[in-house]
Amino acid sequence: MIWVGIIGAKGYFGDALARLVAGHPEAQVSTVMDLQEMSDGSACMYGSTEARPGYWSMMNAVKKSDIIFSGLTGSSAAEVYSEALSCGKRIIDIGDKNSLRSLMEGNSAYPGSVYGLSELYKDKMKDAAIVANPSSYCTGAILGLAPLAANNMADMDSAYIESKSGIASLRKTDRLTETGIASNCGVKTYKVDCKDYAEEVNEQMQALFGRRASASYASYIIPGIKGITTTINIKPQAGVNAVDILDVYREFYKANPFVEVCGKGMIPEIKGGFNRHFCKIGAHTDADSGKMIVTTVLDDALRGVASQAIQSMNLMCGIDGETGL
Repeated sequence: MIWVGIIGAKGYFGDALARLVAGHPEAQVSTVMDLQEMSDGSACMYGSTEARPGYWSMMNAVKKSDIIFSGLTGSSAAEVYSEALSCGKRIIDIGDKNSLRSLMEGNSAYPGSVYGLSELYKDKMKDAAIVANPSSYCTGAILGLAPLAANNMADMDSAYIESKSGIASLRKTDRLTETGIASNCGVKTYKVDCKDYAEEVNEQMQALFGRRASASYASYIIPGIKGITTTINIKPQAGVNAVDILDVYREFYKANPFVEVCGKGMIPEIKGGFNRHFCKIGAHTDADSGKMIVTTVLDDALRGVASQAIQSMNLMCGIDGETGL
């Protein structure tokens, strides 16, 4: 039995993760701690632990767990990770602010860390001490771009990425969380220039395929709770056509049960990803502009975070990737 500690995960994502772990045949929740329980002070190195009961609860949670699912950031994350690694525990980072910068493989602080997209890092994730989940936005974008980059089918500097999502993807501090966006009030601009998402996508194209991209990224919030649809417009290399695109996508993801490639002429709709563990992808070439248009949809609470984290856990623990999903 794998004992799982869930620390700092919250909202739709935390609830979805807890439900999946509870239903997993080879895993069981050892402890759940939310951020409120840990709000009795900063990291141990910045103050006495004697006046911090939450600190000792947190350390006890680490000791009782084989795998830590962490939604923490900053000094709290550093404290938990240091303790967990010293005890031989393993970590899956699911923070809403992607902490890959501090977790990148080869970083002196966390040398065993790997990017947590199982379709692209499966072999490395098996022995990783820390796996950093992609942001839910970038999951669809990277899965949409990867086959094109791997086969040198597109000009990676020409990529324009646009995502639309429900309110589940908003952070607590975001201004739009207080605008009543869940009602039928139309599309709201989230970030016109999403530099953090663009950098994450660009860095992964370089790390995986040696093709440094200069993609631009914009995101919007649409009425509804969850779901992300991402559209990628990109200039193809000479000689690439729509049939080539779909054949390449099917071949690239043929061994990955959590990616579904649409048929020719089909464009995935956001509702098609609701309550599913997979990312759905469609692709075609626009007859007028000549550009390739790739569309991905996924459930951000599941495929974007929770089921993606379960995939990571299965790989890290030598379990079949579909177990519990």
